[in-house]
Order: sequence, then structure tokens, then C-alpha cells
Amino acid sequence: MSPRRSASSGSAGSGSGGGRIAVTVLLVLIVALGLFLIVRAKPEPGALDPRSGAGDGALALVLLLEGQGATVEIARTPPAPGSPTRVLVLDDSLDDDQRSQLLEHVEAGGVAVVADPASTLHGGADVDGGAERVTGSLPEFDGMSAEAESNVVNEVCSIGALEELRGVFVRDGLLFPVGPDESQCLGDGEGRAFAIRRKIGGGTVVGLGDNRLFSNELIRFGDNSGLAVALLAPRRGANVQVLLGASVSKSEEDIGTGEETLSDLVRPGVWMGIAQLALAFVVLAIARGIRPGRPVDEALPSPLAGSDAVHARAAMMRRACHHARAGWLLRADLHRELCDRYHLSLDSSVDAVDRAAANREGTQPGLVASLLATETNDASSLVALSNSISRLRRESLRADAVPLATGGPAT
Repeated sequence: MSPRRSASSGSAGSGSGGGRIAVTVLLVLIVALGLFLIVRAKPEPGALDPRSGAGDGALALVLLLEGQGATVEIARTPPAPGSPTRVLVLDDSLDDDQRSQLLEHVEAGGVAVVADPASTLHGGADVDGGAERVTGSLPEFDGMSAEAESNVVNEVCSIGALEELRGVFVRDGLLFPVGPDESQCLGDGEGRAFAIRRKIGGGTVVGLGDNRLFSNELIRFGDNSGLAVALLAPRRGANVQVLLGASVSKSEEDIGTGEETLSDLVRPGVWMGIAQLALAFVVLAIARGIRPGRPVDEALPSPLAGSDAVHARAAMMRRACHHARAGWLLRADLHRELCDRYHLSLDSSVDAVDRAAANREGTQPGLVASLLATETNDASSLVALSNSISRLRRESLRADAVPLATGGPAT
């Protein structure tokens, strides 16, 4: 290798090494960005989520109902009309389709418990419509006296399933004004009640003045748990559905539901990350495809024809006095060349090759056969054979060759 090439290689190597480091850092940053876009934290469950064990979740309610022999389903689609399943709406974030299906279920004879005081499903009024707000601080839990823990006492009750309740505790709830065609419970004796029941078609909607009383934190106080059991699981074997609204975060149970395809679920940031990776790959391919430094011309070795190699080898054998073997190599090379030229098999006889040469090249019959049968026992015979083969190639085996008129080996 020339000194100039060595210097160029050294400088190119240092430059390519720095380029590889830069490319590696770029790839690491791109992969990190892609992971940041694809991997996101699991969404936190919201308040009154029946799958949440947090203080404001409602997992304890689900476990309570299952402990009373009920089958609890957490779903986003109301049951079909005519189903005996009781529906609980803790947070009325239902969309129009869910609301319409729920009302169809109630009209067909179903029971829905709407614990959200702000919902319009139960028909209860808000504070501006005559409702009275009830607030309270968290009492000391002793597990023995429901009356002492309750701030909503059951003074008036016309709902048979709730007559045995003593009271419930709410931190911030409402007492609805009771309409003339509505049943009530947990009433204050002044025309307002915490629970109201309204008939819709052949079914019933029970509205409650607070939904937080069913949270994990408050369900143990007063008769909060008794209210839930009386409304949703009055007997063993009841079917209960906790209906989630459209805004409630997704969970593992929602996998495979809905009409969205996989491409619809992938966020635009992920597609941007994939596009950036593809662009980075193209840039890397272009960068790696460019040769660093300027090209350096080097002398290439001259090509050595096969016949020249045979002659060189024969010359070495001649100098080593291997005349017979050197002659055999020359004859074998000529035989192979003529077989290839005339499309004959390599095991063709000497006479067949001679006839082909006479027919194709116009050589004198017997000339090629004599060359292929010549024995070389000394240096002079080997030189004579070599000269004769060279003369045959030069004068007869060229495309524009004139037929060889004289026979016999040339000396």
C-alpha cells in the first residue's frame, strides 16, 4: 500500500469513526423518542370507578354486592329490554345512545338506580329547583350505631325495600323535593327526601341525592352499604350492572370492544415516530453509502491467460527436466481448448478432435492428431511441440485464420 493511501485511510478512518458515533447517538435519541411516544403511563381510574380500590373508587361496592350473592357486571352498554338486570349509574356521563338504551330497558320493566344527584334521568331537582343541600364532616366510625354516623335520617319512607334503613352519611348531598307521583325514602318530613322513586313505563328509576356515599371511603358509615344492598341485591342471585359512562377510562376488560380498528387506536404521535425512524434509516443508508475521502488509483495486476499459465508451468518443468510431464500438460491444454472450441466432450478421442479441426479450420488431416500424440522425452522435442502448438493457435485457430497448408511440427 502506498504512503499516500495509508495517510488517506488514517484520516478517513478517524472521520468515519466520528460519523459512526454521531449516527449512534442519533439512533439512540430516535429510539428514546419513539418509546416516549408509544409507551405512556396507564391512565389513573377516575372517581367512583367500580374497578378502583382508591378512596374515591367504588370497588368495595362491587365486592359487597358479590358478597350478598349478586352477579356484578361492569359494562358500557345497558342490558337489553326485558332483562331482570338492575342497573346502577354512579356517574351520569352517558352518551345519547347509552341514555336511550337505558330508558328502553326501564320502560320494558327494568330497574335503574341513578346515584348521581346531577343526573336528569331520575327527575330530581337541583338546589335552584327547591332541593336542600346536606353536608357533613367525616364521623368517627364505631361500627355499632348507624344513627350516630348518619346525617340523613330516615324519618319518612314510602319505599318498602328501604323502610328498615336508619340513616346514611353524605359529605355533600341533596334532599330532593318529592313530587306528587313519586315515592320517597330518607325523607325529612318537610316534603324533601334523599331517595325518590319515579315510574317510567313499566319500570322504575330510583334517584339518590349523593353518589359519594358508595365510595370506598364512605360506604362503611351509617346504612350506606344497606342502601346499596336493598336497592341492587334485595335477594341472592340478583344480576347487577354498573353502567360506565363514555368518559370513564378504558381498562383491560375493554380490549377487543368497539368499532375502531388498530390504525384508529394508534395516536398520531406514534405515526410521526415511525416516519422519523424511516427517515433516519434513509439518512443512515445515504451516509454509510458515501465513501469517505477521495478515491486513490492503484495499479492492478495484469490478467494472465490460462494458456500463458500452462506455458509458464511447462517452462518451469522444462528447466526441471520434466520434459514428458511438461509435454503432457501442453497437449492436454490444447485438447481441452479444441474441445471447447468445437463443442466436443472433454473425453473425445484424438481422431475426433483432428476431424473437427480439419472440417472447421481447414487444417491438414492428421496435423492436430500428430500434435496431440507427440511425446517429449528431451528439451528439443518439448520446444518443438510448444512451437508447433503456438503456430497452430496463431495461424489456424483465429477467427480470420487461413487454413494451415503444411503439416508436421514446426521447429
